[in-house]
Amino acid sequence: MTKSPAFLPEADSQRTEPLSDGIVALRVARWFRDYAEDLQRFLAKRRVIESDIKDVCQEVYLRLLRFERTEVVKNPQAYLFRVAANVAHDFKLRQPQGTALESEQLEVPASEPGPEQLAEAAFRRRCLMAVLATLPPLPRAALALQAQEDLTYDEIAARLGVTRRVVKRAIARGYALAREALFEVI
Repeated sequence: MTKSPAFLPEADSQRTEPLSDGIVALRVARWFRDYAEDLQRFLAKRRVIESDIKDVCQEVYLRLLRFERTEVVKNPQAYLFRVAANVAHDFKLRQPQGTALESEQLEVPASEPGPEQLAEAAFRRRCLMAVLATLPPLPRAALALQAQEDLTYDEIAARLGVTRRVVKRAIARGYALAREALFEVI
């Protein structure tokens, strides 16, 4: 077993009191120094937007500072990545789902679709229906109720007999799975 630096106590499973804030801060700072590049690559692979990676890292750092029992962490890298995955998931849930329209897009007058546009729309509709058929039952049902009947999360939850949070996650998961499948098809 390697000896910890003098400023970090050995992990003691018998310890009952938490470490002081200074020791926790030093330990967390060391974890970040050692695994910063790996953490950023991990977040990029989890499809965190590049501009949000630093914000996610900052939130991970703050959450770890609030955790007083860092001495019980046996694998700091795995623990850091688990916290980062949770924070990244929270970030994605807080992000707006749609994209804003540019001012040029708002000023373009609508025109009647031509034959090519109609054929493209029919192809996309067939692809979308095929993808929706492959979704798990709960996301498929939640998406259908939202799109076809324009129900709120609460109304969908009541209809499906689940909580609002389950509906929100099912819809987000359904959109994510459909987006990935459509990306491969189109």
